[in-house]
Amino acid sequence: MSTAVGLAPSENAVANTESQRAVAEVQGAMVIAKRFPRNQIEAMDRVLQACTRPTLAESALYEYSRGGTSITGPSIRLAETIAQAWGNIQFGIRELDQRNGESTVEAFAWDVETNTRQVKVFQVAHKRHTKNGSYALTDPRDIYEMVANQGARRLRACVLGI
Repeated sequence: MSTAVGLAPSENAVANTESQRAVAEVQGAMVIAKRFPRNQIEAMDRVLQACTRPTLAESALYEYSRGGTSITGPSIRLAETIAQAWGNIQFGIRELDQRNGESTVEAFAWDVETNTRQVKVFQVAHKRHTKNGSYALTDPRDIYEMVANQGARRLRACVLGI
């Protein structure tokens, strides 16, 4: 009986089971997407209806100043709302690794119906930059919030990209 290099037989069985589960999940999502394709008109109506909610309407755009110029664009909350209303889309953020004062993170969006995918893998230093310099983050909550914030920005780009 052969096993993967470096894995005990029980670890190999768990890895194989997880791999099979992931393949079945992807295949299932694709079958459902083909069986129940999105109605673009209904999806747009859902997006427009969602944008009438005051909380979403107030947070639908971001704006910040950079070099004397105002930068604006659709917020992550708007991008998430669009993806949910559009349907047949999987999206999210995964922390792949955390070591040596930084996290390796993946943001992704996959339109299962058209098989269009955007993935961004990036590093997030566990460091906060301020006008008075920068300092290392050591509190797990601060690290989580930094990773989530950076991940949300890339997630927005992935969702809007598909």
